[in-house]
Amino acid sequence: MKRYLSVLMAIALLLTLGGCAGTSPASQPAVGSAAASGTQPELQEEPLTLSFATSLYVEESHQVVIDKLLERYKEVAPNVTIEIYGAGYADYWNNVTVEIMAGNEADIMQMYPENVVAFNSLRDGGVFVDMGPYLEGTGLEEKLIGQDACVFDGATLALASYAYGTTGIYYRKSMLEQAGVDPADIRTWEDFKAASAAVTHDQQYAMGILTSSHSFVVSEWVRQLARIPSGGVYFPDGESGPYTAERINVNSDAVKWAAQEWQDYLLVDKYGKPAADKKDSREYFWHGICAFNHDGPWFVGMTQASYPELMEDIGLIAIPNVVYEGKTYKANPWHYPVVCSVSKNCENVDAAMDFLFWMSGTEAQRIIADCGSIPTNREYSGSEEYTDAYPLNSMFTAFMEERYESCVSDPPIPQLQALEQVMIDATQAMFAAGSNVNTTLDEAAGACREIMEQ
Repeated sequence: MKRYLSVLMAIALLLTLGGCAGTSPASQPAVGSAAASGTQPELQEEPLTLSFATSLYVEESHQVVIDKLLERYKEVAPNVTIEIYGAGYADYWNNVTVEIMAGNEADIMQMYPENVVAFNSLRDGGVFVDMGPYLEGTGLEEKLIGQDACVFDGATLALASYAYGTTGIYYRKSMLEQAGVDPADIRTWEDFKAASAAVTHDQQYAMGILTSSHSFVVSEWVRQLARIPSGGVYFPDGESGPYTAERINVNSDAVKWAAQEWQDYLLVDKYGKPAADKKDSREYFWHGICAFNHDGPWFVGMTQASYPELMEDIGLIAIPNVVYEGKTYKANPWHYPVVCSVSKNCENVDAAMDFLFWMSGTEAQRIIADCGSIPTNREYSGSEEYTDAYPLNSMFTAFMEERYESCVSDPPIPQLQALEQVMIDATQAMFAAGSNVNTTLDEAAGACREIMEQ
């Protein structure tokens, strides 16, 4: 909380003393331009460079795909150079904040929908271009999965032009078979606990579970259990507004029940093996220490790259339903598409939009599919071509249509990062140190209310 208030005070001081750099209005798409029509990019007569910031480039699977995209785009638009820079996930967001406050952010910034509104609010008048006029007549609002999550107060501040992922539970076929577990029988949380008990023995566990300060310590517990019966961890009714202090939901009865279940699973029943980082829990799965791994479609690509011999031994099930107080709730993991925003400081907005529109098209989406996530354009990711090429990944589409409720995303508010830090501290206390669930979540709710009252 103190760290969050210090950041807010620093931002306020910068705005007061230095004014806001780079608030010049963005250019609008020219009539008939590629950005306005959604067709192939127009050829640039003069060479130009666009900077592109992303946290994904440090991951090998994404780096290979992004390099292929830029190589192909150079053939499509020879006079346009895209310069990639960024940092790993942990540092990327702090870097973007500093750059925006200094007025020297990248032309194009890749992020998630829940981050867009927070960063856009860092500068008076907004940081990002309203893409609404560019989208007119393209039909991309309906074609791109997650595009609806890019609209804030009537302005379209990002384009879902890359890929998305939801989550499920991977399993080692051989380990479940040895334990006499049929994965088709795992339909509820109680079923999953029973299967976990069957595969746990000696030095073998059911699943690696993060207990460190990584944000996944919150997100995995939330996706697999807490958000399902509660409808929203930070706010109820699907993390919907109004986003006020009195609507904080982190200490609701359903969230407390879910926290107790997760704590017992890890610390009492000892079905889970504590992990410091997500890469550790993945390694536990690959090396046969854990029978299950909660992950997204990108895990397929990771496995193919690192342990291709395991592909025949890996299956996938949907996140189980949760029965709470006699009622059955379907899982509702968010699909968190990777989206791109364009800075109002960008001197070549039309060229930036041309690039993003090209990324959303079938040619680029075929390339993007190799990153392991699911391409956002339904015309490709829903095609027979994609299903034939990526049979395991295509199961996630079926989960979203048949097994999951509508996805519930984190609240798109500027205070999200501070709220998440409160929950990281709370979940560490509950799942690493074994603190009392009721007391810990009551204290977390108080801290969250203070943040919302600022």
